[in-house]
Amino acid sequence: INTDIALFFSHEMSKKSVKMLDAEIERYSKQRAKEIVENKNGTGAVGGGKKGKPAVPTLESTAADVISLRDVANRIGNNYPNLFQSQQEYEEGSSCEASMSWNSDEVGRCDGPLIEFCRTMYSDVERKCTRAVRAEVASLNSTRHGVSVSDRAVGAAKQMDVQEEFETSFKDLCHLLQILAKTIENFSTRGLFTSAEISLMKRELLSGTGCCLARLLTEYCLYRNNVEGARALTFSHQGHNSTPAYVSALHFPSFSLQYNPAEGGKQKNPLQHLRESLPGSSGLNLVRMWNICSDGNDDDDGTKDADELLDQFISHLEDSCLTLVGIPFSVLDKKAEKKLLTSRRQGLIDRLEKSSHQDEILRTCVILIYQQTKNFMISGKTMTALVMNLFEQEKKIPTRVTEVLMDLKRDNDVSPELLHLVKQFGTAKNSKALAAISETSASLLQK
Repeated sequence: INTDIALFFSHEMSKKSVKMLDAEIERYSKQRAKEIVENKNGTGAVGGGKKGKPAVPTLESTAADVISLRDVANRIGNNYPNLFQSQQEYEEGSSCEASMSWNSDEVGRCDGPLIEFCRTMYSDVERKCTRAVRAEVASLNSTRHGVSVSDRAVGAAKQMDVQEEFETSFKDLCHLLQILAKTIENFSTRGLFTSAEISLMKRELLSGTGCCLARLLTEYCLYRNNVEGARALTFSHQGHNSTPAYVSALHFPSFSLQYNPAEGGKQKNPLQHLRESLPGSSGLNLVRMWNICSDGNDDDDGTKDADELLDQFISHLEDSCLTLVGIPFSVLDKKAEKKLLTSRRQGLIDRLEKSSHQDEILRTCVILIYQQTKNFMISGKTMTALVMNLFEQEKKIPTRVTEVLMDLKRDNDVSPELLHLVKQFGTAKNSKALAAISETSASLLQK
């Protein structure tokens, strides 16, 4: 925080605090939008405009359209009393009054642990608030008879975020699921792995890419239908701190649906709440989807193997997507597959060039080399590890390349030169270029 104070906060605390701010921004933006629209229509109580018209606060006014730092700090402090107490003690011992500006550069000094925590966690608060207020104003203006802001279950900005993510990710996830299923089927046909290993890869695909699709469709349906109680359903996940860039993902997070009751409320089965919250068959279709991609937890699928579950999941998507979201499941064709393979390769190369983590460099390189030499997409920790074991048998992959990758896998402390060499392997344009790079790497392989 400054030269005298340093504090460490857990990742869980950071996530919870961001959720608190998002809820506060949504509440604030609804109220602020209502004030702006009422003032613009001459129904507000604020005066001061020319010719008797009320003054209309402009959205460009940062001070007017950003939630109070003190309000946010109090909300965080209520949930973390020790941090709140530290802030009070700091203010009591400080010779000057704490500034309540969000802009820490403008302040130029420390204003206490709680205030500095808020500034660090919410560095983009001005952008979020302005965007949320604009979205709420647009939503109110587009409603002919001016439905009350409080009548909507969720904020316009949240609806906009969900809509944008759905439009960006839905088709890609549909295609990724089919391409990776095709890769696993190729492995099975060629007899490269045991039936148990094939089953592991299929289950990983369901719990990863499958759950990502289930989450995307569920969230979109909840906000599209403006479901009361949508906030009670959340998606916990493992393997990522945030929603990944799916096309360049090394593996996909495994999401699970959770129910979080309001304060004083009773706990409830999340799938039951989902089924009851959505109209018609939508709730049933989504529950079915979650059951299948979560390794078949319902009574009908519990005893089925991964082969049946994966086929069943894709078939269910093909049957239900049009009804659920108004868009059919995007069936893969050769043109779409080629485009996605190209986009994924470039995304992985960008990721590889920026990475300094040994494990990430290794896995990214394995995925890139296999796609470049065999023209098959792979993803997931299980699939990547199993495929790496095939490298010694692949004629298009030079022996030296495999040796370097095995060294990287075994050793926890390798030289920067070796990491640079591995990156060169991963970014090789073709098999010929890969062979050329491996031929010139003898000196780096000497111990």
